[in-house]
Amino acid sequence: MFGFYENILLWRMFLFQVFSHYLLPVLVCLGVTIFQNTSLNLPEDPKIYSLLEEHQRVEILDNYHVTHTIERKHTILTHEGLRHAYTSIFYDRLNSIQNFELEVIDPVSGKTLSKAKLKDMADAAINSRSSIFDDNRHKYYEVSSSKFPVVVKVKYEIKASTNFQLADWIPVHYYHQKVTESTLTVVYPEKIGLRFKELNLLGERTEIIEAGKVKMTWLEKDLPVQLPDLKKEDDHKLILAPLNFSLGEFSGKMEDWAGLAAWQFRLNEGRNSLPGEFAEKIKSMVSEADTEYEKIQILYEYLQKNYRYVSIQLGIGGWQTTPAADVVKYAYGDCKGLTNLMQAMLKVVGIESNYTLVYAGKNADDIETDLPSNQFNHVILQVPMTDVQSPIWLECTSNSLPAGYLGEFTRNRHVLVINEEGGALTKTPAYNTDYWNAVRSTNQVLIASDGNATISSDIHVEGNFAEQMLMVKQYLDTREQRDYFNRNSPVSGLIIKDYMLDIVRKDSLLSADLRYEGFIQKFVQNTAKRMILKPFLGKITEEMLANNSLNQIDEYQIELPEIMAAENLSEQLLLEEEGIHVILQASLTGKTLSVTRSIKLSLGDAVAEESKSDLVKRINSLGSTNFYFTKNTSASTHE
Repeated sequence: MFGFYENILLWRMFLFQVFSHYLLPVLVCLGVTIFQNTSLNLPEDPKIYSLLEEHQRVEILDNYHVTHTIERKHTILTHEGLRHAYTSIFYDRLNSIQNFELEVIDPVSGKTLSKAKLKDMADAAINSRSSIFDDNRHKYYEVSSSKFPVVVKVKYEIKASTNFQLADWIPVHYYHQKVTESTLTVVYPEKIGLRFKELNLLGERTEIIEAGKVKMTWLEKDLPVQLPDLKKEDDHKLILAPLNFSLGEFSGKMEDWAGLAAWQFRLNEGRNSLPGEFAEKIKSMVSEADTEYEKIQILYEYLQKNYRYVSIQLGIGGWQTTPAADVVKYAYGDCKGLTNLMQAMLKVVGIESNYTLVYAGKNADDIETDLPSNQFNHVILQVPMTDVQSPIWLECTSNSLPAGYLGEFTRNRHVLVINEEGGALTKTPAYNTDYWNAVRSTNQVLIASDGNATISSDIHVEGNFAEQMLMVKQYLDTREQRDYFNRNSPVSGLIIKDYMLDIVRKDSLLSADLRYEGFIQKFVQNTAKRMILKPFLGKITEEMLANNSLNQIDEYQIELPEIMAAENLSEQLLLEEEGIHVILQASLTGKTLSVTRSIKLSLGDAVAEESKSDLVKRINSLGSTNFYFTKNTSASTHE
C-alpha cells in the first residue's frame, strides 16, 4: 500500500506526464516557452525515499595534512527522505571545516528555493554525560520542504592536521536511499603510502601514478536499496589506513600491528612517573599481600574507590595519556589516564603490565585484524601473571567490577597490547564457559483457593548475568529496582513486596543474590472440576546465549490448595544433542508439585544466529503447556 506522500508523488508524476504529452506541444505551437527538465526520471518504488549522487575526494599532502571534499546531490522524493539531506560535519582541534554550500532546487522548474552557507549552520557539542573536557563538536543543517520531489545540492570541505585516522567510505548512508552513483578519489604521495580493505563493493577501482603521487578512484553505481533488515556484515564499505602517518610531532608506520603499537608506546613514554610520597604509600598498601593477584586486587580497588572517570578528548590528548602524577593530583582521569596510573602503581610494587587498545561497546563488532590501523576507542590494562597461564585484565574506568573481569563492554575482542618491544594483537577473554554463565533459582509458591499465590524466591547468578544485576544496583534507585524485577520476573502478574539484592566479588568472579517475596495475581485458573496452572518457567532468550554457554537450574516447590489428581503430568521431558542437555522433571506428592528444569549448553563459536533462535524456541517449548489438575469434587459434595 502506498503512503500519503507516495500517492502525492504519483499524482504529480501523472499530471506531469499529461502536461508533457498533451499541453506542452500546444503551448509550444502558440509560441509559449516552458522549462522542461528532460533528466527528471524518478522511480515509482515506494521503498525509495531519496536518490543520491555523491563524489568525495581525499588528498593527503606531503606534511601529512588531509583535505576532504564532499559533493552530494540528493533528490528527495518523500517527506521521510528529508532526513537523508540532513548534513552534520564533525570538527575539533585536529579537524576544521573550510566551507559549506547548500542549495535547494525545484527539479521541474529549475528554480532555486533556498540557499545556505557555513554561517547558517547550527553548532553543538558532541559529548557524553561523563565528558567535561571535550572539543568534539559538529555543525549541522536541516532541510525543510513541503513539496516533493526536491533536489538538495551540498558541498563542503574539511581539513585535518593528521592522516592518523582516515574516514571509512560507505556509499549508502541511509535505508530507503537509492545510490545512483558514488565515487571516492584518494590522492596521496607514494612515500606516505595507503592501505585499504574492500567489503562488498560491487563497482570498479582505477589507479594512476604520476610525479610521485598516486590517484585511486572507486566507483559504485546503482547500488541496491537497503532496508532495515540489512545485516551489518553485508553493507558496502571501504576501510582506509595510512602506511606512514603523523600526529602532532609523533610520526609512525602502520605497516603492521607492531608498528602502531610502537608509536603508541612512544606517545606515552615518560608519563608514568609517580610522586615519591605516593609511591611509598602504594608499597605499604601491599606489604602484607602474599600473591601477585592480591597485590593487583588491593591496588585496583584503591583506584576504584579514589579516582573517578572523566572523558578527556582534546586534540592529541585523545590518544596521549595524562601524566600519572596529574591523575594522582586531581583524582580523576579518562580511560587512558586511569589505565596509565594503574600501570604505574603496579610497576612501583614490581608487577609489569601492558597498556592495551580495544574497540569497546556492548555488542560492538570486532576489528578487521588483517588491516593494521587505528580501529580503537578505549584503553584497558593487561597484567601477565607469572604463576598462571592467563593474564589478568583490568577495566580501569569501572568502580565496581572485580579485578580480572572485563564484562560485556570489552570481552571477546581483539586488542592491541603495547609494550617496550612494540606490541601485538591478542584477544580478551570470551567468558563462554558455564563458570561465567550460571543461574540457579529456588522458588516456594503457595496457591490460595481463589487462584492467587504468594512466592518466595532465591536467585543466584554468576559471571555475565551478575554484571546485569550489578548495573541494576548501581544505576537504579529502590523503586526502579523493584519495577525492574517485577517486569523481568519469569512469573507474570508478580508484585514484589520485599526484596534484597547482594553483589559479591570473589576474586575475578562476580556473583549476585536476589531474594524476594511477592504476590502473584491469578496464578491459576479455577473451574468447577479443574484447576489450570499456566506456564510459569522463565523464557530463555537469545541474549542469554550471547556467550554460547548457559548453566541454569530452576526449582519450584508449589503447594496446591488441596490434594488433586494430575491429568497431564509428564515425569520427564528431555532435549539432548551435542553440547545441549535440557531436562524438565515434575512430580506430585500430596499437595506439593515439584518442578525442576536444568539447562546446560556449550555451543561452538561458529553456531549461527538462526540456530540459536531455533534452539531457544525448542527449549521454551518444553515448559509451554498448562498443568491440569482434577479437583476432589466428591469430597466437597460429602462435606
